[in-house]
Amino acid sequence: MDVILSHNHMDFDALASMVAASRIYPNASMVLSNQQSEQVQEYLAIYRDSFPFVSEEKILWQDVDHIILTDVSTLDRTIASSVSTSNVAVTVYDHHPLNEEDKTENTTYYVDNTGAAITLLLEEIMKQELELTSFESTLYALGLYTDTGAFTYPNTTIRDLKAAVFLMEHGMQIELVQQFSEETLSTKQQDAFHHYLSTAENINKDGLHLVMASLSTDKYIGSVNVITSRLLATTGADAVITITSMQNKVFIIGRSSSKRIDLLPLMQSFHGGGHERAASASVKNKSISQVWSEVRESLVHSLKKPVTAASIMSTPVKTISQNTRVDETKSQMLHYGHNGFPVVDENNQLIGIISRRDIDKATQHKLGHAPVKGYMSNTPISVTKETSFENIQKLLIQYNVGRLPVLENSKIIGIVSRTDVIEQLHQLSRPNENQPVDIKNQMYSLLPTNTIHLLKQLGELAEKNNAKAFIIGGIVRDLILETGSEDIDIVIEGNGIEIAETFATETEASITRHETFGTATVTPKIGPRLDFTTSRTEYYEKPAALPTVSRSNIKEDLYRRDFTINAIAASLQPDSFGQLLDYFNGYEDILNQSLRVLHNLSFVEDPTRILRGVRFESRFSFQLDKETEAFIHHSISAINKLSYSRIITECQYLFSETNPVQTINRLDQLGVLNKFFKGAVWNDKTCTILTSVLQQDNPPQKEFALEKWFIIISCLYLNNQHTIKVAESIAVTKKQKKVVQDITYLFENDSKELFDSAGTFHKYAYSLEEEALFLTALAFEADEEKHKAHLIHFYYEKRKNLPHWVSGNDLIEAGLTPGPAFKEYLFELEQAIIDEVVTNQKEAVKFIHSRIY
Repeated sequence: MDVILSHNHMDFDALASMVAASRIYPNASMVLSNQQSEQVQEYLAIYRDSFPFVSEEKILWQDVDHIILTDVSTLDRTIASSVSTSNVAVTVYDHHPLNEEDKTENTTYYVDNTGAAITLLLEEIMKQELELTSFESTLYALGLYTDTGAFTYPNTTIRDLKAAVFLMEHGMQIELVQQFSEETLSTKQQDAFHHYLSTAENINKDGLHLVMASLSTDKYIGSVNVITSRLLATTGADAVITITSMQNKVFIIGRSSSKRIDLLPLMQSFHGGGHERAASASVKNKSISQVWSEVRESLVHSLKKPVTAASIMSTPVKTISQNTRVDETKSQMLHYGHNGFPVVDENNQLIGIISRRDIDKATQHKLGHAPVKGYMSNTPISVTKETSFENIQKLLIQYNVGRLPVLENSKIIGIVSRTDVIEQLHQLSRPNENQPVDIKNQMYSLLPTNTIHLLKQLGELAEKNNAKAFIIGGIVRDLILETGSEDIDIVIEGNGIEIAETFATETEASITRHETFGTATVTPKIGPRLDFTTSRTEYYEKPAALPTVSRSNIKEDLYRRDFTINAIAASLQPDSFGQLLDYFNGYEDILNQSLRVLHNLSFVEDPTRILRGVRFESRFSFQLDKETEAFIHHSISAINKLSYSRIITECQYLFSETNPVQTINRLDQLGVLNKFFKGAVWNDKTCTILTSVLQQDNPPQKEFALEKWFIIISCLYLNNQHTIKVAESIAVTKKQKKVVQDITYLFENDSKELFDSAGTFHKYAYSLEEEALFLTALAFEADEEKHKAHLIHFYYEKRKNLPHWVSGNDLIEAGLTPGPAFKEYLFELEQAIIDEVVTNQKEAVKFIHSRIY
């Protein structure tokens, strides 16, 4: 067993290094120290669920055979200080100086004089070309930023700076780094800092915590901006304004950590300048008290409208009763991907919260049969729709909870989780470029006027019925790509069928209900067909199985999609028409022409998404990202569990939209071709055969158009007589099986006599399917057996157009008594016609007479 540890009193460098080590050693368990710095504690209060930490109590140290130490070189300063390393291998990643006498046996050291330990691990990540998420990059940057003093400490090296560039390239969010970092102050600055703090006035307005502080001095105080930043970090305020009177001027300096506070207009009113979050001004000929009053009045009137629980909560809420068993609750958490549930009584009143941690404890004590009422928290913290985002953050940290139910009239109407808060934090810290507020312009320019009218009418109807309507998936993707789209999928947060029925009545449209699937299709008299569904979530009982679906919210509905580019919705509500809901950065992936799945088990749950991904690569000229390709390789075993009908269905779409040669080649590159089609061979020969099939001006049409996928896949089995036998496993219909059997017959009876002449060949091939003849001829061509290929092509054309110059009546008139000989004479005539011995009806009659007499 491998474990990853760091030192006690963990700082950001220690935390970041542990997480980075878990990427390099993916099978190792991260064991979190119970002693952490205050900043790390606050960070983990929000982000703890994002990391797969293992508690110290669950580690059986006697089973540990490898310990990875980060930001520390010995076990003495870790939770494993009492563990003997005599039989344990130790790997150290540390940037602190290490004396030779401190080294121990069984230990591999990666120690160097970098500014932060995380730099050493990032260099290994770069060497292995591992992909990072924006979230990871930001955490690693916190370790790098804090341990190098924002790259100002003397121990900062060029390697640290290169690591920072790497993180910036991988989505490091500098605003979050600043939020959790702290400045250092000199002694003189600390004295001023304490003076400001002692005069501070705390102002609470619309969920924001504002601080104003003042200082009058005859001495010059330098770097007041640094002190103001420190006040911002220390007080935890959303904004700090310091007003300082010195050297016949009053200096106003502001620092903000919230986008809701724009300091620039405030400072501009005093003829100052700066940025939204950092601005300043200086004033002459006014007293500090006068400036204080003016700043205070301007500050409270410059706050932007708050983000509230109503705008970020998830709804409807999955709840359980207090009598639900622990093991059933655990199963539901697994199915729905939740880390906790609100617990309600028979009146749907909130009475508690049960978390995954509570369930794990009960399970550990073998109490899966017990009801959750004995293990839930009986004093749940809740919020209202109007609770500000800032207060939600504070509640999560203050009470160290992972979710907050949203109540209205004592009923649960939504829930806000740590994940919702994290997403909002990242959204607020995300740069404005490449992040459109809406796609209203694209909708107006690319959709017909009557379609826009219908969508607006639908949004108004949903609003009136306390529901929400969205266009979702392909149409949103295509609008972003500025291409047309015929299919319009509507998702309703509410009852999709009820809204569809009302909408159909109001617009005098026809409606087709699909009660089993909870969907409906509305066809207006003028305008496009609209496919309605209720927002839903799904889970898979086992890999490659069809999903179990239940009603949910728009966010979870998007999460069940295949790729991020299809997991985008646009609102149809009157006040937000066209506004994007992009929880998974699908818009950015569209701009980057990148195909990315939403989670690492996506292909395990539904391996047909691999085929869909290849189809989207071709259709949009996009590329599967490296991590998504890696997920494909890790989920290959799940393909074996797919039903063949699902593979066929996806292939029908695949080959109708792509170049089959390029598609087959891509599937082979990904290492999955032989998994979807066992025994298939992709080499120069089968490639040549498939190319020839696709280039034919007049291929066999009897079944070709209907089952193009089968003709294409059959080519992959034409390598030799052994591989063609395997092709019968892919055949579904009797016709398909017969084609494979006929090709096998020709491959196995490849004798000189068989190919003596086309007429002779007819003796053996008269009952063979046309497609079998067509494909076998192409296989012989690929093998450079031109004579055989030419003969089959010649025979195929002759048999297809075989004239009926002589009938059974002609034989009777010639004096022949009906019997088995009829068939023999007519068949011999066919052979003669095919060999061009007989070329017209007169010769045909003469031929028959010569055989009779």
